[in-house]
Amino acid sequence: MKKQTTWDIVKRLFLIGMKFRSWFIFTLIISIVLAMISTYRPYLSMQIVDNDIIKFRDKSSLMKHIYLFIGLVVSETVLNFFLVYFSNFISQNVIRDIRERLYHKLIYFRTAFFDKTPIGSLVTRAVGDVETIATVYTDGFLMVFGDILRIAFVLFMMFQVDTHLSMISLAILPIMVVITRIFQKKLKTAFGQERSWTSTQNSFVQERLAGMPLIQVFNRQEAEFSKFDKINIELKKALLRTVFIFSLFFPVVELISSLFIGFILFYGGFIKSTPGVIIAFIQFINMLIRPLRQIADRFNNIQRGIVGAERVLGVMDEDQAMPNNGTIARDHFDGKIEFQNVHFAYDEKQLVLKGIDFKVNSGETVAIVGATGAGKSTIISLITRLYDINSGKIMLDDVDIRDYELYNLRSHIGVVLQDVFLFHGSIFENLTLGDESITLEQVKKASKEIGVDEFIESLPNGYDYVVSERGSSISLGQRQLLSFLRAYLSDPKILILDEATSSIDHESEKLIQRATEKITKNRTSILIAHRLSTIEKADKIIVMDHGLIVEEGTHQELLVKNGYYSLLYRAQVVSPDGDAVI
Repeated sequence: MKKQTTWDIVKRLFLIGMKFRSWFIFTLIISIVLAMISTYRPYLSMQIVDNDIIKFRDKSSLMKHIYLFIGLVVSETVLNFFLVYFSNFISQNVIRDIRERLYHKLIYFRTAFFDKTPIGSLVTRAVGDVETIATVYTDGFLMVFGDILRIAFVLFMMFQVDTHLSMISLAILPIMVVITRIFQKKLKTAFGQERSWTSTQNSFVQERLAGMPLIQVFNRQEAEFSKFDKINIELKKALLRTVFIFSLFFPVVELISSLFIGFILFYGGFIKSTPGVIIAFIQFINMLIRPLRQIADRFNNIQRGIVGAERVLGVMDEDQAMPNNGTIARDHFDGKIEFQNVHFAYDEKQLVLKGIDFKVNSGETVAIVGATGAGKSTIISLITRLYDINSGKIMLDDVDIRDYELYNLRSHIGVVLQDVFLFHGSIFENLTLGDESITLEQVKKASKEIGVDEFIESLPNGYDYVVSERGSSISLGQRQLLSFLRAYLSDPKILILDEATSSIDHESEKLIQRATEKITKNRTSILIAHRLSTIEKADKIIVMDHGLIVEEGTHQELLVKNGYYSLLYRAQVVSPDGDAVI
C-alpha cells in the first residue's frame, strides 16, 4: 500500500467533512464576521483614547463609542460560543461517520487479516486513533481558516492606523512561521511514537486479560507485569517527549511576543505616536500573536490527529475483504459437497491440505477424524469461505462455491464450533444474533424440539438471562447446547459440527448427542470428531493424517480394514473413560 503524505490525508479528511458542507459554510460565515468584529475593537480603542478621552470634545461621543465597544465584546463572546460549538458539532458527526465506515470495513475483512493483526492494535485504531481525528476538525479547517482571516484583518487595520509600526510588526510573521515549522516536525515524530506505543500497550493488555487464567495457573503474574512495565515506561517517555516540546514552544512564543511589544513601545515613543496608536498596536500585536500561536498550537493538535488519521485510513485502505465475485444466489440448496484435488496453506509456505478429494451426498452425515493438525477444522473454514483454497475446487450442488454470492452461500450453512463464543447479553440475543425475524415463541419451540428448554428455563430469568463476556458464567456443555440451538434456528441446509462434544462431561454429551440427532436429520452434515463414540452412526467416515485422506468408509468397513481408524478405535477400548481422544 502506497504511503500517504500529510497533504493527502488532510485532503481526504476535508472531503469526508464535506458531507456536512452546509454546517461548514455556516461556521465559515461566523468565522468571517468574528474576524471583522474582533479586529475593529483595537481601532475603536484608539478612537476612544485619542479623540474622546485626551481631546474630550464630546461626552455623548465617548458614551456612544463605549456602548459600541461593549456591543463588540458581547458579540465576540456570542460568536466565539457558536464557532466552538458548531466546530465540535461537525467534528463529532464526522468522527461518527469515520467510526461507522471503519467498523463496517472491519467486519467484512477476511479471517486471515485477523490472524496476523493483534486485536488490541485494531481496538486502538477503531477507538483511540479515531478520537484523535476529531482535533483535525475542532482545531483544524474551520479554526485555522478563522485565525488566518483574523491575521489578514489585523494587518489591514494596522496599516490603516500606522504604516511604520505596521512594517516593523511584519517582522514577527516569518519568525513565527520558522519556529512553528521546527516544532511541527519534532511533534510529528513524537506523536507517531506515542500512538505506536499506545497501540502496543493496548494489544498487550487485551491479550493478557483474555489469557488471564493461563497466566495465573502458571504463576506468570510478575513476569507479565515486568513486560507491561517496560512497555509502560516507553509510553511514558514518548508522552514526555511531546510534553517537553509543548513546554518549550509556548514560552518561546511568549518571549517573542513580549519583545515585540517592548519594541513597539520604544519605537512608538521615539517617533512620538499618539497614546491611542500605541494602545491599538499593543492590542494588534497580541491579536497577531494570538492567532499565530493558536495556529501553531492547532497545528500541533492537528498533527496528532493526522497521525491517528494515517493509522485509521491505513486500515480503511486495506483490501482485505473476501472476494465476492459470485453471482449465483439460491433460496434452496440440495447440500451435495465435493472436494476436488484441494490444496490449501495458511501462510503459503506449509500446505495444510495436500490435494484431498471426497464427496458428501445430499442429506448425508459424514464424519471427519484425525490427529491434531491433520486439517479437519480447515475444511470447515474452506466450505464457509473464511479462507479461499490455493488450488483445486470445492463444489456445492455441482457449482464452484466461488461462483455463489458469498453471503447467500453462508446463509445456508450452520456451524457449531468447539470454542463457543457468546456475547455479553441475554440468552435470547445470543441465539438470534440480532435477527428480528426470529421471535421468542420460535426460539422456545426450537429449544423444546432439540431438548434444551429445561436447561434454559432453569436459568434465572430464562431466555432473558444475561451471560457474561464469552459466556463464562455458564458451563462449557451449556454453551455447546446454546450453539446447537443457535444453528438449528438458522435452519441451514448444510450443518457443520466442529468437535462439538470435546472436553465436556458425559451428562452434557448425552444432551448434545440427542440434539445432534435432531438437527442433522434431513440435512447434509459434516461432523469433525473428537470422540469416536459420537460418529459410529455416520453414513461415512473420512480419516485424515497430515493433510491427506488416508481412509474412507463406514465405521464397520474401516474396522475391517484394520488401518489407521482401527488403531484409533482400539485406543478407545483401553482409554479409562471409554473414548478415544484424538
